[in-house]
Amino acid sequence: MSKTKHVSRLISRVILGPIAYEKIQFRRHTGYWGNFNSPKTFNEKICRRKLSRNLTDATLFQDKVAVREYVRAQVGDGYLTQCFQVLKDVNDLDYDSLPSAFVVKGNDGCGPESLLIVDDKDKTSEDEVRQRIEQILDRHNNPFKRFYLYTNEWWYGMIDTKVIIEEHLLAGTGGVPMDYKFFVFHGKVEFVQVDFCRFINHTRALYNRKWERQNFRLGYPVGPDAVKPTCLDEMVDVAEKLADGYDFLRVDLYEINGKRVVFGEITVAPSLGHARFEPIAWDLTFGDLW
Repeated sequence: MSKTKHVSRLISRVILGPIAYEKIQFRRHTGYWGNFNSPKTFNEKICRRKLSRNLTDATLFQDKVAVREYVRAQVGDGYLTQCFQVLKDVNDLDYDSLPSAFVVKGNDGCGPESLLIVDDKDKTSEDEVRQRIEQILDRHNNPFKRFYLYTNEWWYGMIDTKVIIEEHLLAGTGGVPMDYKFFVFHGKVEFVQVDFCRFINHTRALYNRKWERQNFRLGYPVGPDAVKPTCLDEMVDVAEKLADGYDFLRVDLYEINGKRVVFGEITVAPSLGHARFEPIAWDLTFGDLW
């Protein structure tokens, strides 16, 4: 997002206030006016979660460093990526100790600006890595780069910005692993979302827990069929254990080479509660599951 557009959103939110601003953004993206006082649809309930601050563990789940302890306690170390370094200051970087391939990411952000994938250390300069780390850490002190200020995702404002340098799951391939997003309602996986080409021509496929293709659209154009994970049963089990005790969480997992299941992240407000369902009746279907 351009700086001008970002500033415009911040000003709009300040003038309108968080509730009115959220209602306008909701109508703009979903196609209908949301009821956040008595929410019934999935998107309404996500926005209610944002505005009410009723999920006290949201900060834990959205902090990519802190959530590792939660995952470790719930399902064990074996589902976590190897963590090489956690930084609060770029001067603490020990570049020489890093392996030939690794991933740099912010613990409180998303998108390409919070990520650097190094597939071959010999082809990436240390300066480039340091610059990206500085960009990520700079968000903490720059209000015009803290996206939570206009998304109403209050939990990001409570996370101390850090950089995590972790294992590259497909080192040497030049690629990134497919991630599978499990929608877990009251401890049970109901749907799985698979995204393709997220930063170019983004498409999406949706399945139920039995891996049967679903005939609705959620936010993005319908994509091709996705290969059923070899470890699907294990992935469902992991997702349900991580979301146990909560009315709704989305748990993102990777499958590596058909043998290894790896934790990606837990999301408490997918698409900000603004993803358009087509047909729209599915928005209520998801809401009823919640």
